[in-house]
Amino acid sequence: MIIGIGGDIVKHAVLLAVLGLGMVMLIGCGGAGQTIPLALDMKTVPDPPKIGNAPRVAVIPFEDVRSNKTAIGRHQHYVETRVDRYVPAEGTAADQITKFVVDYLTAAGFPVSLLPPGAQPTAGTADVIMTGQIESYWNDAVSRLGRTEISSKNRIRIKLTNLTDKSTTVSTVVGEGASTVVTFDPEDLARLDSEAWGQSLARFLADLVVVDRALKPKREG
Repeated sequence: MIIGIGGDIVKHAVLLAVLGLGMVMLIGCGGAGQTIPLALDMKTVPDPPKIGNAPRVAVIPFEDVRSNKTAIGRHQHYVETRVDRYVPAEGTAADQITKFVVDYLTAAGFPVSLLPPGAQPTAGTADVIMTGQIESYWNDAVSRLGRTEISSKNRIRIKLTNLTDKSTTVSTVVGEGASTVVTFDPEDLARLDSEAWGQSLARFLADLVVVDRALKPKREG
């Protein structure tokens, strides 16, 4: 009888150990998560101030100089068993951001044309050429008990070349935002992302002034 009881105890202990190991493996490995498209939307961004007598701007597609050019964010779920990955909804990150820049400049009153990569505007079609580099860009959602903390941050380097006098202006601007939501939806992060990009471009334009069909830093103008 004693041996029998001991055997039952051993079997029970082994069963618990196997179950425990299974739980550890489940938590440790987790699910692969989803790949979710994240879009930028000008409709969620405050309207930029209108620029009077705005020069014509030719935008050359921005360059993504990040080491990881595929992902633009992640969602870490509460139990830490799954991490969703966010990717651009329209083409690459460079494609999506360039389109947003064009839309933002248009809303600010600039006549804007989008050129192919490496192209130059034909004579008489533009006053300013804009190029840019995406130095950093990330969106984060971390779910905790009863809430999800979200954040968006970007940094871009923008170069303007004034065709009237061949002068150049280079600026690096940062946009960021953070919020906490009770019930998380990817649209919450998309909205914050758009607002952060709007913030970057608002800061960029706020430091410029129109001078004789050119865009100059206010400290020079």
